[in-house]
Amino acid sequence: MKFSLNRKAILLIVFIVAIISVMAIVIYNKGIQDVISTQYEERSIELARLVATEIDTEQLSNVREKILEIYNQTENKVLSDQWGTPEFDAYIGQFAAVEEMEDFRTVRDHLRRMQDVLDVDCLYTIWLDAENNCYLYLIDAAYEDACPPGCIDPLFLDDPEEALKNLESGMQPNITNTPEYGWLVTTGMPIYDSRGEMIAFSGVDISMNEIMAQQRRFLIYAVLMFLVTTILVCLLGIALVNHFIVKPINTLSRAATQYKDNRNVFSELEIESNDEIGVLADSMAQMEGDINSYINDLKKTTSDLISAREYGEEMDRAANIDALTKVRNKRAYDLDVLRLDAGTKPYGIVMVDLNGLKEINDTYGHEKGDIYINTVCQTVCQTFKHSPVYRVGGDEFVVILENDDYENREALVEQITDIFRKTPDDTSLEPWERGWAAVGCAIYEPGKDENAESVLKRADAFMYETKKAM
Repeated sequence: MKFSLNRKAILLIVFIVAIISVMAIVIYNKGIQDVISTQYEERSIELARLVATEIDTEQLSNVREKILEIYNQTENKVLSDQWGTPEFDAYIGQFAAVEEMEDFRTVRDHLRRMQDVLDVDCLYTIWLDAENNCYLYLIDAAYEDACPPGCIDPLFLDDPEEALKNLESGMQPNITNTPEYGWLVTTGMPIYDSRGEMIAFSGVDISMNEIMAQQRRFLIYAVLMFLVTTILVCLLGIALVNHFIVKPINTLSRAATQYKDNRNVFSELEIESNDEIGVLADSMAQMEGDINSYINDLKKTTSDLISAREYGEEMDRAANIDALTKVRNKRAYDLDVLRLDAGTKPYGIVMVDLNGLKEINDTYGHEKGDIYINTVCQTVCQTFKHSPVYRVGGDEFVVILENDDYENREALVEQITDIFRKTPDDTSLEPWERGWAAVGCAIYEPGKDENAESVLKRADAFMYETKKAM
């Protein structure tokens, strides 16, 4: 069968434009999905870690112990896939008292506040039963259809044995698409108590329905736009059947293959033609501009996600600072102690306990008492300039001696002790400005001290000896 030149031109143009359309759609769809998945996975990990550090581990431990006590004593355990059945209700009813616990409500309300601020679908805590290959809900912050304490879900993992060997790395992000919840990314990170023991996992569910719906809408728009462009090119091809259209078409074809590496390839083309080929070139440039505009919108979304992550990091930093003195707090000290116990670098600990704070508060008021605390804190910070200072109680400070402060510890302790010994007699200062305290110092001695807690106890004992003498 013979084909006219018009038909050959139409078939050629249809083929070229179809290739361009398929390549553009495939490249766009794959690239955008990778960007979305990566950003949401990274965000879910950061938020899960943030939740793990924000939870009161002592309260969570109390709830966990109560739930495990009931769970271990229950012979007939019912999975959540039987939700709503009499058997499930009877099983869950055993945990009703847990929801009345003050610790349970406090942690749940805290998770809900974080859930609202972070704008995620759900925050929860779970305990992993490796022996039965399932996990147990401890506290679920969902406002509706929350999984009650004691609810059991099977553990769905591609490689359960390998995952259970590396629990410290948490439950890695898992993106699912189900009729019930739609697109959802789920991540779990380990929660450690003050002794560094893993007590649970913090779970985060983030919905991807909105961003995936936007992607689908734009994909439909892109397909329709390419379809319209294809029809237009076909109509133009009927009139452009001579050799003057071959070169421009080849130029467009080459540009299509370069689009992946050069996002402005169509706008940079120089096709001097005032006929339909010129219109085609302009259409492709407009299509390129629309796609680039959408990619810029996605970059903005990425920037917003990064800002949310930075906000989470700032919240974590703020959680480690004492509000009154602006030095590090007890939480920061507990975290740094884990670092000390895991390292080999020599260190010492200084214990500082304020004298006379109660008298200042009772006589002049708590506002003057705050000045009194800050006065002592400034003296400690100015003396131990190269070491972190922590406020671990209302009238107690701890210094972890490092670097030059560790080497010069004896002179520095004598210096600050002398300051505190003279300050109460300085009548040029107001009573609340005469901050004085007892100081005790101890250094880590391998073979004698098991951990930093042992060093702290010896420093505390030395401090009390000084306090008695003062």
